[in-house]
Amino acid sequence: MLSTRFPHSSFKLVFVDHAYQDVSSYSTLGIVSTNLLYSPRVIDQVFPSRCVLAHIVARQYFGCYVLPQLWSDWWLPLGIAGFMAGLYLKKAFGGTEYQHWIMQEQNKVHQFELDHTLPPLCTPSALNTPSTSASATPTGIPSSRSVLHPHLLSEMDVKTLSSKAHLIIRMLQLRIGHDLLVQVFNKLLTLASTASQTNEFSIWNNLLISTSGLMKSILTVSGKDMSHFMEQWLCRCGIPSFSISFSYVRKKNLVELKLKQDLPRNLAKFNGPLTVVVQEFDGCFPHTIQVEESTTVYELPCHSKIRKSKKRKVPLSHGEEVEVDVSSLDTEVPILWVRVDPDFQWIRRVNMEQADTIWQCVLKYERDATAQIESILALESFPSGPSRDLLRDVILNPQLFYRVRIQAGQSLAKMLTDTASSGGSASFLIGIYHRLFGTASHPSIVRYNDFSDVAGYLIQKELHTSVAGVRGGQNQSPVEVRTFLLEVLKYSDNQMNKFTDCYYTASLIDALAKTVMPKVAVAANPSGVDTSKSPLQNLIAEAQAVLQEIVQHLNIEKVLPSFHCSITCSCLRALRVLQKNGHLPPDSSLFMQYSSVGNFYELRLAALQCVADIVQADHSDKDLDYLMALVDNDEPRIQAAILDMLAANPPFTRRVESKLNTLTLVERLWSLMCSKFSHDSRLRNAAAQLYSSLYGRLTPTCVPQGLGIVIDLKEKVARTSMASPVVTTLVAPAEDTKLLHSSQVVGGGTSLVGQTSSASTPTLKIQLPGMSLLDSPQVVPPTPPIKPLPLSLKLAFPSPLTPAKLSSPSLTILEGHTPDEGMMMEEGVVSPSHQLKKHKSEHKHKKKHKHKEDRHGDQKGEGNKEEHRRKHKHRHSKDTSSQGEL
Repeated sequence: MLSTRFPHSSFKLVFVDHAYQDVSSYSTLGIVSTNLLYSPRVIDQVFPSRCVLAHIVARQYFGCYVLPQLWSDWWLPLGIAGFMAGLYLKKAFGGTEYQHWIMQEQNKVHQFELDHTLPPLCTPSALNTPSTSASATPTGIPSSRSVLHPHLLSEMDVKTLSSKAHLIIRMLQLRIGHDLLVQVFNKLLTLASTASQTNEFSIWNNLLISTSGLMKSILTVSGKDMSHFMEQWLCRCGIPSFSISFSYVRKKNLVELKLKQDLPRNLAKFNGPLTVVVQEFDGCFPHTIQVEESTTVYELPCHSKIRKSKKRKVPLSHGEEVEVDVSSLDTEVPILWVRVDPDFQWIRRVNMEQADTIWQCVLKYERDATAQIESILALESFPSGPSRDLLRDVILNPQLFYRVRIQAGQSLAKMLTDTASSGGSASFLIGIYHRLFGTASHPSIVRYNDFSDVAGYLIQKELHTSVAGVRGGQNQSPVEVRTFLLEVLKYSDNQMNKFTDCYYTASLIDALAKTVMPKVAVAANPSGVDTSKSPLQNLIAEAQAVLQEIVQHLNIEKVLPSFHCSITCSCLRALRVLQKNGHLPPDSSLFMQYSSVGNFYELRLAALQCVADIVQADHSDKDLDYLMALVDNDEPRIQAAILDMLAANPPFTRRVESKLNTLTLVERLWSLMCSKFSHDSRLRNAAAQLYSSLYGRLTPTCVPQGLGIVIDLKEKVARTSMASPVVTTLVAPAEDTKLLHSSQVVGGGTSLVGQTSSASTPTLKIQLPGMSLLDSPQVVPPTPPIKPLPLSLKLAFPSPLTPAKLSSPSLTILEGHTPDEGMMMEEGVVSPSHQLKKHKSEHKHKKKHKHKEDRHGDQKGEGNKEEHRRKHKHRHSKDTSSQGEL
């Protein structure tokens, strides 16, 4: 792919047990978890392990050798490395697999943007910053989340950022061409290699890559200015979403295409060219439309004429000419179908509105796998007999892409559920399974396992889940589905197979758990349950059969563990399903045993997920304390996994009252974010994500009234809801009377701490009206003991109704009072600024009044001097005479 040699003299790949992350890339070194190692007998681990290894090698070029210049350019090495890894996947697994992977990445980014809105990847200033200073290294932490910094992002944010970044690099490839883009990469690597071999400091800047530098290189190589493209996709949030419909105008012989942009959260409109492919009777004709407005109607010329023959040969986009049966289509319209952006030239979401007959035509004759998957998903909304038969033919067709056949099985299960009242039955899908994997003499008996055909193995494994998803009347799982799965699991024979069947068996157990229905309480006979028997003896027959298989495979796993303990993980999930549906008591003791230290990592994750589900469903404070204890004491990757589980499935929300919502939990999470995990950005962000899922941006409801700050997002100010506090204890050193004060927000509340500039710090305790002391009064004696100054303090807070920014409490020194005399002093709620203005006004008034008295005294002062001297002399003589008499 690249014509440049490997940038380093060596490369070492180290597999580490209990690695903090699955992948860590460094210069000449890649640290990988041992969980990515697999035996040749394992099929399911091949694709993810190769993806990881390809990404590690690509990171050696961009990310370890060539570094980002600024944090705004952090997306660039991630995107280039992901793009290069994708090219390897395309070469190793084929273009169809690569195209499906691109579609999945776009759907993942779109879903994340709908739920969370990823910030812009780059700032507008970074697009115009020339890369001329070698000192502009990525140092410092930005003050807001507008700049993507790795220490401010959660793990899901980083994954979505990587996906969006490599999709943007792929869009650049489609704009300037693959060869020119590879030439740009080779140029950047050549300059970096030259800079690394010299001692001239001035050219070391070539070891850094920036967005503006990439734009300059593209302009030099291709002559195309990509500033508008970069500004649209890097400096804006969200991705475009289109709703499209079309109609044929017979008089003008043209197609009217109506395009509407869906703009959630006031996102900017998409502006740019969009490719529209119209498949007509006489061929496939591409059109390019310019999207500028939110809603636009485009007129596209039609090149075919109406012919009333039922069958005709139609040339398709890939050059093949097929005979198309148009009897089910509208004979007055010479158009088979319309596709928008078929090559995924943009990161977008397209909702195409077409009739079911058009979608069926796409599925029959279009050879693009992504188009077939889109048509299958669209046919879920049109449950009918022809659609059901067409999906059956797709599953049975061995020439189609295996992912298309898997998607057809999943959609067929939904369609059979929707048509259960009109004849849809699970036996239809079970019959397809028997035709594919049954013996020749008796199709209902599944033949020996043979996974030499990898595509057939993956389809067979996924069909178990599809069959289990079929529902009958009253949304109940049919009996034949459970019977079918139990028979397949019972007679599964892997003796003649050279590949392991652990994931195959795990899929059967997962499918069997999917058939478990909620236990129905008998209202007419509440005493029908025999209380003398154990809960296991009171199980219904269906639940007993499922539980028997689970226990049997758990016992086998104790002796012969499967690869990554995949069967045990499925058994634990199945037990949790039985508990959720009321067949077993919600006991977490078994899951705690499997989640203890010493078990395999993925097995612990599966058990912890079950415990987290119990916490969410049953509000168990004991299980929540167990999980939080692991967060405090376990290894970092387990800590991050537990926090992510609780954030994805929170035990409660701020809108729901729960006994788990306690002040202890608030303080615990805040301590994790601010102190315990302050050194680890991954854990700190995971804890912050959990806190946001539980309490949002408001003060937790468990925090007592008066200990909160309300943030007004419209006025961008903070309002305090504190009442006037009462000082209980204060001891200050004698050397320094200058007291410092600070306010610190903790968990949505406020704690006030009085400080001094000396080494000895006084302890300030606050008691609010209507609540007990936050802490017992305590006195911190200075060392050595020094007599405290005769002073006491008053605290004044801003008024709750004053829309001013939060100020620290003002400390006023009152002379003439010892701590014993004037310690409990009260004052109205007055803001510090108001106190300062009042003090200045009184001082000015006294000064002015004194000046007037001095002027008046000068006028009559001369007349009073003699009288004053006479009185003073008379008093002195009287005292002298009295002393003489004594």
